[in-house]
Amino acid sequence: MAFQLITLENSQENVTCPHCQHAVIDWNEEQYLQPCEHTLFIAMDLGFEFIADEFESTMSRSVDEIHAHDDQGLNIFQELTNSSYPEFTIYKASLGAVGGQEISRYIGFTG
Repeated sequence: MAFQLITLENSQENVTCPHCQHAVIDWNEEQYLQPCEHTLFIAMDLGFEFIADEFESTMSRSVDEIHAHDDQGLNIFQELTNSSYPEFTIYKASLGAVGGQEISRYIGFTG
């Protein structure tokens, strides 16, 4: 597992793929999540919004297994970084606090 973490300062900024420049998150669109072929996942601390099969197969637990045990507390960032996927980049954006817990969104791209 080799990943690079990039922290985004503005959670409301659009996110484009570093490879093809496709707008993966475009707040001007009703369907603002639009993964491209380089997108491995889009997730929040509350759960997954999108995951590519090729990335999920490298995780120690499937998304279904993770959500089946969400009463034990979710640590999505740990689940993502424990992946055996060879090289990827995670864009992290803080979404603020919910119930006293800081919530972030994570967007993963192929290395």
